[in-house]
Amino acid sequence: MTQGFDIPFLLWIQEHLRNDVLSSILEGISFFAEKGWFWVVLIIFLFVFKKTRKMSIVAAISVGATSAIGYGIKNWVGRMRPSFFTDAITVVGERSDSFSFPSGHTLMSFACALILVRYDKRIGIPAVIFAAVIGFSRVYLGEHYLTDVIAGFLLALAVSTVVYIIAELVTGGSGRKHRVTL
Repeated sequence: MTQGFDIPFLLWIQEHLRNDVLSSILEGISFFAEKGWFWVVLIIFLFVFKKTRKMSIVAAISVGATSAIGYGIKNWVGRMRPSFFTDAITVVGERSDSFSFPSGHTLMSFACALILVRYDKRIGIPAVIFAAVIGFSRVYLGEHYLTDVIAGFLLALAVSTVVYIIAELVTGGSGRKHRVTL
């Protein structure tokens, strides 16, 4: 897989955007989303309430399916992380040694957030914004190429859409006014 524009983009971020304050914030956000723990806790919290239970179950299925597919693709493609590809890329924080494509943080974040926005915009819009910040953090920190994050988003969009459609067909639809389809 070519790193054509990815490396220059990462170098530009490194040279023009990185600073200690932003690095600390984005490192914290990225750590907070490690292994999808933030999303798992949110799904469990939403499950507690009857009004958001269906949404939480569909989100959990979306996260699980997207993560499994993403893990398979990651190992099949075997793309090296940017800092292993070139010494010019420095990583903020701890350097991961797993494969890079697609971004797992982005996958899990959007797999959940895109389900939430379909059922309840009040919860979903902030979740989508947070997922986007998580995706950006992975590029900013030097852990992923931009194309890893874009692929993570697109895969999450595709899988979450299929999961949502199947869930609505199986349950007969939610009938909610706030439902949004992407």
